[in-house]
Amino acid sequence: MVRTILGVVLGIVAWVATVALITVVLASAMPAVDTALKVHSTAAAMAERLAISAVGSLIGGWLAATVGRSQRAALITGIVMLVIFVPYHLFGSDMQGKIWTSFPLWYHLTFFVSLPLLAILGGRLARR
Repeated sequence: MVRTILGVVLGIVAWVATVALITVVLASAMPAVDTALKVHSTAAAMAERLAISAVGSLIGGWLAATVGRSQRAALITGIVMLVIFVPYHLFGSDMQGKIWTSFPLWYHLTFFVSLPLLAILGGRLARR
Protein backbone atom coordinates (compact mmCIF):
# COMPACT_ATOMS: atom_id res chain seq x y z
CA MET A 1 0.00 0.00 0.00
CA VAL A 2 2.84 2.42 0.84
CA ARG A 3 4.49 1.68 -2.52
CA THR A 4 1.20 2.35 -4.31
CA ILE A 5 0.75 5.70 -2.57
CA LEU A 6 4.37 6.64 -3.28
CA GLY A 7 3.94 5.59 -6.91
CA VAL A 8 0.81 7.72 -7.28
CA VAL A 9 2.46 10.77 -5.72
CA LEU A 10 5.58 10.37 -7.87
CA GLY A 11 3.44 9.78 -10.96
CA ILE A 12 1.63 13.08 -10.43
CA VAL A 13 4.91 14.89 -9.73
CA ALA A 14 6.33 13.34 -12.92
CA TRP A 15 3.32 14.60 -14.92
CA VAL A 16 3.82 18.15 -13.61
CA ALA A 17 7.60 18.06 -14.15
CA THR A 18 7.28 16.62 -17.66
CA VAL A 19 4.69 19.17 -18.75
CA ALA A 20 6.72 22.03 -17.24
CA LEU A 21 9.99 20.84 -18.82
CA ILE A 22 8.50 20.39 -22.29
CA THR A 23 6.78 23.78 -22.06
CA VAL A 24 10.03 25.53 -21.06
CA VAL A 25 11.98 23.81 -23.83
CA LEU A 26 9.34 24.74 -26.43
CA ALA A 27 9.21 28.32 -25.16
CA SER A 28 12.94 28.80 -25.55
CA ALA A 29 13.31 26.86 -28.79
CA MET A 30 10.22 28.19 -30.56
CA PRO A 31 8.93 31.52 -29.22
CA ALA A 32 6.02 31.60 -31.69
CA VAL A 33 4.75 28.28 -30.33
CA ASP A 34 5.09 29.63 -26.80
CA THR A 35 2.95 32.65 -27.68
CA ALA A 36 0.28 30.48 -29.31
CA LEU A 37 0.20 28.14 -26.31
CA LYS A 38 -0.29 31.05 -23.92
CA VAL A 39 -3.20 32.60 -25.81
CA HIS A 40 -4.82 29.31 -26.92
CA SER A 41 -5.11 30.96 -30.33
CA THR A 42 -5.26 28.01 -32.69
CA ALA A 43 -6.41 24.43 -32.87
CA ALA A 44 -2.77 23.50 -33.47
CA ALA A 45 -1.75 25.17 -30.19
CA MET A 46 -4.50 23.29 -28.35
CA ALA A 47 -3.38 20.02 -29.96
CA GLU A 48 0.18 20.77 -28.83
CA ARG A 49 -1.04 21.30 -25.27
CA LEU A 50 -2.84 17.95 -25.44
CA ALA A 51 0.27 16.25 -26.84
CA ILE A 52 2.41 17.68 -24.03
CA SER A 53 -0.12 16.41 -21.48
CA ALA A 54 -0.18 13.01 -23.20
CA VAL A 55 3.58 12.63 -22.78
CA GLY A 56 3.24 13.64 -19.12
CA SER A 57 0.44 11.13 -18.57
CA LEU A 58 2.42 8.29 -20.13
CA ILE A 59 5.50 9.06 -18.05
CA GLY A 60 3.45 9.59 -14.88
CA GLY A 61 1.61 6.29 -15.36
CA TRP A 62 4.84 4.46 -16.12
CA LEU A 63 6.54 5.82 -13.00
CA ALA A 64 3.51 5.14 -10.80
CA ALA A 65 3.32 1.51 -11.97
CA THR A 66 7.08 1.04 -11.67
CA VAL A 67 7.32 2.42 -8.14
CA GLY A 68 3.97 1.01 -7.02
CA ARG A 69 4.69 -2.34 -8.67
CA SER A 70 1.10 -2.52 -9.87
CA GLN A 71 -1.13 -1.37 -12.69
CA ARG A 72 -3.50 -0.08 -10.04
CA ALA A 73 -1.02 2.68 -9.15
CA ALA A 74 -1.13 3.97 -12.74
CA LEU A 75 -4.94 3.87 -12.76
CA ILE A 76 -5.15 5.72 -9.44
CA THR A 77 -2.68 8.31 -10.76
CA GLY A 78 -4.90 9.00 -13.77
CA ILE A 79 -8.03 9.21 -11.62
CA VAL A 80 -6.40 11.56 -9.10
CA MET A 81 -5.25 13.82 -11.93
CA LEU A 82 -8.79 13.81 -13.28
CA VAL A 83 -10.15 14.73 -9.84
CA ILE A 84 -7.65 17.61 -9.71
CA PHE A 85 -8.16 18.92 -13.24
CA VAL A 86 -11.94 18.72 -13.70
CA PRO A 87 -12.69 21.34 -11.00
CA TYR A 88 -9.69 23.39 -12.16
CA HIS A 89 -11.03 23.49 -15.72
CA LEU A 90 -14.60 24.15 -14.60
CA PHE A 91 -13.90 26.86 -12.04
CA GLY A 92 -10.29 28.00 -12.52
CA SER A 93 -8.88 30.95 -14.41
CA ASP A 94 -5.73 31.69 -16.36
CA MET A 95 -4.40 34.79 -18.14
CA GLN A 96 -7.18 34.52 -20.75
CA GLY A 97 -10.01 34.26 -18.22
CA LYS A 98 -12.10 31.28 -17.17
CA ILE A 99 -10.49 28.08 -18.40
CA TRP A 100 -13.79 26.41 -19.28
CA THR A 101 -14.74 29.23 -21.66
CA SER A 102 -11.20 29.70 -23.02
CA PHE A 103 -11.22 26.30 -24.73
CA PRO A 104 -13.77 24.44 -26.87
CA LEU A 105 -15.58 21.41 -25.48
CA TRP A 106 -13.58 18.98 -27.63
CA TYR A 107 -10.39 20.16 -25.91
CA HIS A 108 -11.71 19.62 -22.38
CA LEU A 109 -13.20 16.21 -23.19
CA THR A 110 -10.02 15.03 -24.91
CA PHE A 111 -7.91 16.22 -21.99
CA PHE A 112 -10.15 14.60 -19.37
CA VAL A 113 -10.41 11.26 -21.15
CA SER A 114 -6.68 11.15 -21.89
CA LEU A 115 -5.54 11.56 -18.27
CA PRO A 116 -6.59 8.14 -16.93
CA LEU A 117 -6.33 6.28 -20.25
CA LEU A 118 -2.78 7.37 -21.01
CA ALA A 119 -1.70 6.86 -17.40
CA ILE A 120 -2.97 3.27 -17.68
CA LEU A 121 -1.12 2.85 -20.99
CA GLY A 122 2.04 4.23 -19.38
CA GLY A 123 1.56 1.72 -16.57
CA ARG A 124 1.32 -1.10 -19.08
CA LEU A 125 4.60 0.01 -20.64
CA ALA A 126 6.23 -0.51 -17.23
CA ARG A 127 5.52 -4.25 -17.46
CA ARG A 128 7.55 -4.71 -20.62
